[in-house]
Amino acid sequence: MSPVFQRFFPPHFFAPHLRLIYLFLWGLVISALSNFSLLLLLNGIALILWVSLIYYHRDPYFPYLKRWLVFNIFTLLLWATLSWRIGTDGIELNPEGMETALLISLRMNLLLFSLWLLLWKMNDAVLVQAIGKLPLPPKLIWLFVLTVRYIALFGELRQKMDLAMCARGYHAGLNRRTLYVTAQRVALLLVHALLKAETAQIALKCRGFRFGEKTNLSGEK
Repeated sequence: MSPVFQRFFPPHFFAPHLRLIYLFLWGLVISALSNFSLLLLLNGIALILWVSLIYYHRDPYFPYLKRWLVFNIFTLLLWATLSWRIGTDGIELNPEGMETALLISLRMNLLLFSLWLLLWKMNDAVLVQAIGKLPLPPKLIWLFVLTVRYIALFGELRQKMDLAMCARGYHAGLNRRTLYVTAQRVALLLVHALLKAETAQIALKCRGFRFGEKTNLSGEK
């Protein structure tokens, strides 16, 4: 943590579980904002803070830029679907839809920058421990824990599949073969998810875990 922040805020102010609470409350505020000027200002401030934080820790910019570009593919789809409509004279521009797409895009990007800022340097293990400290029902905590765990497993599986496909000389393109291979990858991920879910359920039952009973993350009552 920066010495400047330590001077004004106690260390426990940035505890992982508290940062999750801050992010949740800030997300509610973002969802209620509808002023375009204010959203643009907040996005600019969040972007400056994020870039400054990366520069302070000497981290590379490219991985974050790549994630930002992939994330905004969804916003492009919003613009492609909401910016037009079928009127009496045929296809025409939809100003209300464009405003809605702009509003959603600004909210999504502000939430993304806030997520990166508030969860900075928080790995999977710390995130799971922070979720366990939140005042949530046991079922919901376990749902979050399993979600975080399986997202990491799916990321590792996808990387292995990409390496195997590159080793076999596969190159994606706009053709039938690419569509067929992509469908196979999605099917393999879904089958892998089903197997992992069944394995996790069997492991929890072997450890005596029962939903609804007060247990900690290690399965002890």
